[in-house]
Amino acid sequence: MKIDVIGSGSAFSKRNNTSSIRIIDCQQNQWLIDCGPTVPRAIWQRNIGVNDIQVIYFTHIHPDHSSGLAALINQWKSFKRTEPLTIFCQAEQQQSLQALVNLAVWPETDVCFDIHWQDITDGFEWKHWQIRTANTHHEMSNKAIRITVDGKTLFYSGDGRPTAASQVLMKGADIAFQECASFAALPDDSSHGDLPDCERLLVDTEVKALGIYHCFDEAIPSLLNALADIPDMFLSRDGLQLDLDNLDLSEKTFNLLSIGQGDKL
Repeated sequence: MKIDVIGSGSAFSKRNNTSSIRIIDCQQNQWLIDCGPTVPRAIWQRNIGVNDIQVIYFTHIHPDHSSGLAALINQWKSFKRTEPLTIFCQAEQQQSLQALVNLAVWPETDVCFDIHWQDITDGFEWKHWQIRTANTHHEMSNKAIRITVDGKTLFYSGDGRPTAASQVLMKGADIAFQECASFAALPDDSSHGDLPDCERLLVDTEVKALGIYHCFDEAIPSLLNALADIPDMFLSRDGLQLDLDNLDLSEKTFNLLSIGQGDKL
């Protein structure tokens, strides 16, 4: 399993793309998780082919996680995508995403490739991928996701504070990405995560490595300083690429990932 961090930033970050990752298995099947406003350009900069991404999974449809869909579909149409696209979303959120697809081709109505809409359920399979989902605590219904493929397991939280269900989903993952907006502790009823709670998660869930992301810009310097002393936790960043099949997840060096730029590990 390869992970390509398209974006790691919070909704209004001035330094990072909005949060999104791309997942590639050993057969070159590709998923995109979330597609905020700055994600399409980051995809184009990577020269990812218009037919390469087979699935987009939306944790939820706040604009920083979904509004880039119109631009991405428009580019795929303009450059003659031919392969079908599957979009996984919550049933009640599909109408808003469909409006973005309609905007992408307006005033035309033909997208030129098939789009298959799939409701997110608690557990399902896609090809040889095993998928489980659970809600986090967020102001909009948000579906964290656990993906097991090629013998590796990834957890990705989307937005929001952990819930009992999302912590079960995270348990024992090879690598987890948890939203962590704040360095300081936030109220328990907040819609966002914080570093003290992420430290607790690292211990309670026994994940091998925990990447925090969606951090407020002003919190990043303090988070970087703190992470230097927290083994197995790192600050995710735009452009980070991880190959879990060739990465020793037992090494306690993940805090080093927070520092460099453009590493491929």
